[in-house]
Amino acid sequence: MNATATTEIPAEKFSARLKRESEELHSTAEHSGFMTKLMKGELSEKSYLRLLNQYVYLYEALEKVAQGYREAGNKMLEPFNQPELARTERIRADIKALGQEDIDPALPATTKYAQRILDSAQSPERFLSHHYLRYLGDLSGGQAVAVLMGRHYGISSEALSMYRFDELPKPKIFKDSYRTLLDNAPLSEEERQNVVDETLRGFQYNAELFSELMEQESH
Repeated sequence: MNATATTEIPAEKFSARLKRESEELHSTAEHSGFMTKLMKGELSEKSYLRLLNQYVYLYEALEKVAQGYREAGNKMLEPFNQPELARTERIRADIKALGQEDIDPALPATTKYAQRILDSAQSPERFLSHHYLRYLGDLSGGQAVAVLMGRHYGISSEALSMYRFDELPKPKIFKDSYRTLLDNAPLSEEERQNVVDETLRGFQYNAELFSELMEQESH
């Protein structure tokens, strides 16, 4: 009896699954009216400044939770949770470089989003979703944002420091290593699903924020 060779399909890596399952909502947020117009040069420096102001609340929440996990010594998050990723001070510096001293009030979508991030202090895998969405976004599409803000609106590199990660390896190297960490993270299937679900929710919050920023453009 001849043995029949079978080709086993490799299991999908978790980083690939996360990207695939969030791709549609990611695209929806990325191609919102506000971001599309901003990236095409159809808005203004003030529009970008409004976006930065809202980011202050999101990154303050994210980095508060990150610090809490570092102090608690969470083993699963430890490889991801690098303090060199922190953006809050850079965002505040960029706002000042653009001539604004005080931070705008948080929009309703920002308040909801920031609270969701704060709530992830009780769920490490859900925090990982927000960490992944924000920081890998800054190292991916955020690099294009920096180039286009300079090109379209004449924003100086001094005021685009949130997209510089001087203390980390080059973006591609860091992102590749981050995805490998995701693939190897000690997560149960239920926890992996929590990461996916929370990432989807994060993109929904982003879309809501961009919608509210677009509404401000018409006032």
